[in-house]
Amino acid sequence: MGETGVLKRILARLRRGNSRFFWEREYSGPGAGAKWASDDRLGFYEFAAEALPREPLKILDVGSGLGYGGKRLTEICSLWKVEGFEISRKAAEQAVIPTRCGDLLRADLPRGYDYILMVQTLEHFRDTGQVLSRVVPAAGRGVILTVPYRGRLNRKHLASLDESSFSAYPGAAIHLRKRNYPKDGSEKTDMRVVIPAAPPGSR
Repeated sequence: MGETGVLKRILARLRRGNSRFFWEREYSGPGAGAKWASDDRLGFYEFAAEALPREPLKILDVGSGLGYGGKRLTEICSLWKVEGFEISRKAAEQAVIPTRCGDLLRADLPRGYDYILMVQTLEHFRDTGQVLSRVVPAAGRGVILTVPYRGRLNRKHLASLDESSFSAYPGAAIHLRKRNYPKDGSEKTDMRVVIPAAPPGSR
């Protein structure tokens, strides 16, 4: 590995999460909309939606991007009202659902939501325990996450998660699914985690 590769790995270790600049680039360019509205991407939201009751709900999608996933949720159940929370200013401005711009590691999450969703988002943070400690207390009824199961670490994914990653939440319900990865046809495993809201007295 050359010096450039070593430097990139060192810098990756120092990052707490993918930066705002990183996400501004992800949501830029002519192909961004098609990428984030693809069936493959929306499939993660369908996976998360399986755990949501079909009744009136107010949902906050953390890491909502351009909002296509949140829009898909309202198509699945018209009783759900979905809003976004996104670090990228560009994405928040262009989002197809109401979206607040904010940095999860610095700004408090807005309250008043039944469920908070993090769909393929938690793996982009190094200290996932810190992130969960900020998210779980903000949810009225629970938090639903989807993540790659034991995924590889790279410049985008800063954490590899499995069942042990949620041991601090003994009431968490975990479900695994397998799917084909469109880019190369390989089999991937995703993990959905449902964490019940903390009792009111402990928030």
